[in-house]
Order: sequence, then C-alpha cells, then structure tokens
Amino acid sequence: MKLLKKDIPIVAAVVLAAAILLLFGRAPANTADEVVIFVDDAEYKRLPYGEPATVVITHPDGGENVIEITENGVYMKSSTCQNQNCIKQGSVTPENAAGRALGGWIICLPNGVSVQLTEGEAK
Repeated sequence: MKLLKKDIPIVAAVVLAAAILLLFGRAPANTADEVVIFVDDAEYKRLPYGEPATVVITHPDGGENVIEITENGVYMKSSTCQNQNCIKQGSVTPENAAGRALGGWIICLPNGVSVQLTEGEAK
C-alpha cells in the first residue's frame, strides 16, 4: 500500500493524538486507601493502608488468622489453616497488586478470611 501526499496530514494527526494520549492519558500512580478484611464474606474491619497494625481473627473452632499491615504493604502473618497458601501469597502493595494472580487480595479459603487492598486515586 502506497502512502499518498493527501494521507500524510491524517497519519501525522493520528500519531500526534496517540503521543498526547500516551503522555497525558496515563492513569494516576497506584495508591491505596484502605485494607478491608472479610470473614465468611462479611466485612469484618476497615483500616487505613500504610498505618502499621496487627489484626488477630479468632474463629469459633479455635482457628486464627493474623494480618499485618505495614507502611509498605499488607500480608497474612500467620494462620492455622493446613495448606498455608495465604501465607505464601506474600505481601500486597499498590505497586504489585496489578501483577499478582489475585490482584489486591489475600485469601485464606479454609478459614474464610480475605483481605483486600483497595486502590484509590493519587492525592
């Protein structure tokens, strides 16, 4: 396919529009607003992201989950579940949430506990 002289302004406009969108149309930097903890699909607690805290959830059957919030992320510190997959999921941060298999979530299926790192707008 041959580029005609009359097509050059159209191609230039499309390239310029793409460059402008690329430079100025980017999403804001990832930030996190809150850590939301669920137990058996019901909201258990909301905490601000980045403020260090430890949440201990004791289940009626004697099971326990310990969630640690640090300045740099949130992770399942310990759990009485047998498979320990929630521990192996590691820390969730605004920077790594998009690339994780579960996104901004940590899930302990055996104990019914899930942790969500909510993303907000850059401030």
